[in-house]
Amino acid sequence: MKLTEPKYFYKKWGISTLLFPLSLLYRFGDNLNRAFSHPYKSKAKVICIGNIVLGGVGKTPIVIEIIKYFLSKNIRVGVISRGYGGTLSSNTPIIVDTKKYTGSEIGDEPYLVASKFKNVPVCICKDRKKAAKLLENKVDVIIMDDGFQNYKLKKDIRIAVFDGIDGIGNGYIFPAGPLRQSLKSGLKGVNLAIIMRKNNPQLENKIKKYGISVINGKTVPTSNLKEYKGKKVIAFAGIGKPQKFYKTLTDNDIKIIQKINFPDHYLYTEEDIKKLKNLAKSKKLPILTTMKDYVKIPDSDKKNFTPIDIEVKFDNEKVLFKTLS
Repeated sequence: MKLTEPKYFYKKWGISTLLFPLSLLYRFGDNLNRAFSHPYKSKAKVICIGNIVLGGVGKTPIVIEIIKYFLSKNIRVGVISRGYGGTLSSNTPIIVDTKKYTGSEIGDEPYLVASKFKNVPVCICKDRKKAAKLLENKVDVIIMDDGFQNYKLKKDIRIAVFDGIDGIGNGYIFPAGPLRQSLKSGLKGVNLAIIMRKNNPQLENKIKKYGISVINGKTVPTSNLKEYKGKKVIAFAGIGKPQKFYKTLTDNDIKIIQKINFPDHYLYTEEDIKKLKNLAKSKKLPILTTMKDYVKIPDSDKKNFTPIDIEVKFDNEKVLFKTLS
């Protein structure tokens, strides 16, 4: 079972109180890690897009929008990522080459970013300090995709991302709740908070109590979905919250006959691909998936699937751009 499925603990069994002592140990470990860390100050400006809640909140689409912003200003930008889920993720930094590596090797998120921006260096490494050192002489800005709880690298700007529907759950730290650290600790030094999917006034007020500005963002499809409007499809996803993907389809009047869920960052096997293709063939229906999943499908099989790409629209992008400058 993955750490990115906290609801399994505190909602399915309702034993948050019993698990609370373990949460205190988890919090103590995080505080200890922070206290004894000596973060490296990179030559480049480091912007960390992170979250304090376990699970997917939509960080990578935000990273992509921020890259677009810097490129529009002719500012050299690079990305560092742990490469979570990729078979090549290690303490040795690797510059992503989409012609040399696959999405399964690099990890879906860094591969997706690298495939969108050919002139933006993307480096994967569990040791973000090493990744930053590799890029800092090539770029002016380094975007750190995730890493609020990584204390090896000093962040110049910290942007916290929340899911407006899930919020902060019961407000407890893992495993009694969904938080990686307390709200107060997680928001320390944060420059801006972005609430995704749905406006959440209650969460917004909690964040603003710490003097942090809040904006809202929503993902919208960039793909032309008109050809599927009113039609039946099969859909599959291996992301943190697959229901977000399915809602995008149904909101566009697409009828999902069958949904297939895979774990977040799942590495598709030859057998998985075969079963999906056979399912689509037997039902004589197109099969749609997310761009994050699509990049992990072998090139020889990509023609059998339709990826749905997304982008983020902010309610106040001027606040975001001011934070970044």
